Amino acid sequence: MKIPYTIPRNTFEAYRCSYDTTRLTCEVERTIRPEDVSWDEWKVPSLKTLALRVIASAWKQNPILEELPTCEDRNMLIEILSTDLPFELTIKKIEDDYYWERCSKARWEHNAPAEHGNSWRRRYCEGVLREYLENLEPTFFESQREACEKMVELVLDHVHTIELRYLLPTKKQRISLDEEDPCLMAEEDVHHIPLELILPRFPNLTEICINFGLIYMNDGFEWRDFEISIEDCAGLGRGIKACPKLKKLTLTRSNLDQPRAAALLQGVVENDNVKEIDFSHCKLQDKGAHAIGEFLSLHKNLKTLHVANNDIGPEGVCGITYGLLKKEDSILKHLNLRLNSLLDAGAFHVCAYLLRSESLEVLDVSACGIEAAGGSAIAEVLGSGSMKTESLDLDVSSNNFGENGEIFLLEETQQNIIS
Repeated sequence: MKIPYTIPRNTFEAYRCSYDTTRLTCEVERTIRPEDVSWDEWKVPSLKTLALRVIASAWKQNPILEELPTCEDRNMLIEILSTDLPFELTIKKIEDDYYWERCSKARWEHNAPAEHGNSWRRRYCEGVLREYLENLEPTFFESQREACEKMVELVLDHVHTIELRYLLPTKKQRISLDEEDPCLMAEEDVHHIPLELILPRFPNLTEICINFGLIYMNDGFEWRDFEISIEDCAGLGRGIKACPKLKKLTLTRSNLDQPRAAALLQGVVENDNVKEIDFSHCKLQDKGAHAIGEFLSLHKNLKTLHVANNDIGPEGVCGITYGLLKKEDSILKHLNLRLNSLLDAGAFHVCAYLLRSESLEVLDVSACGIEAAGGSAIAEVLGSGSMKTESLDLDVSSNNFGENGEIFLLEETQQNIIS
């Protein structure tokens, strides 16, 4: 096993002796140089090394690894195997993380194994699955279904997180509204790949992060490419319902409104393992917020909710707080409402929830258009001593409380930390 297997070459470069140092008498006469990683470059390779090179060159036809007699032989083979070998072959035969590190670095410029459980094998499998699903054409899904099932079968044991940066929409198709008048035509709804058939296949899935929309535009760009159908949301909900270990759902920057949110949450509400939901930067508005509130009154274990920048007003936040208060044993700890037009009326609803909540630890109402009256109400609640929570991390930044309102807020909160 060569040293660079565990120590990066950059480390040796950083500690390499300067030219002047190498000219010292003690350095010139030194015969043992452990820092020299190229000591064997001009050495005639051994017969075993030549044999391993032949095995590596023909590995696609004869994939042997564990059959090699020693650990040293297996490690050397892992170092010289090509990263372009068929995935369906390597995923079954190679467990060594160093090989998957080489494959990941050869395929992607940016790699963060810490985001994948510090496993390079998992990082590679999740990356390959993401690229495959992102480029899967939904219009012809049935013809690709068998290939999709084979891909899922290869990676299902190693996938814990599915992150989809975009999903392709179905091709534009027109349907006739009147058989007698061919001019009466309408476009079919936009659909995406059926996630309810894919998600339940992963037994270790704990997190789903999806954006329904495109990030790469071409000459055929249309606004319909960013639409999402109610059937898509209902299918996603059914898929989430069948994921027993799922903890977090993130669906952001999508056209998620009230009907679509309601269709999605019908499935999510039946999965008590979901502890965090992020619907930031969507289009819930007040009606969608009421759907969220109804969901909160029914779900048992949700601890974190992000609904930032959803055009939610006082009426919408009233629905959310009502749903939280309707459930007596709510355990919500983190509520993110930033970038919504709550105004002073919405701040009053938030205050009512603060006085009754026993679990809330983090509340973000930054940039919510709250003015002096709302700020004073929040300050009175914080300084009243009637709150049931032991501590609260509160963010009220970017709200125009006015000079008097800010002074009153600081006086009332005293030792509370406002960020």
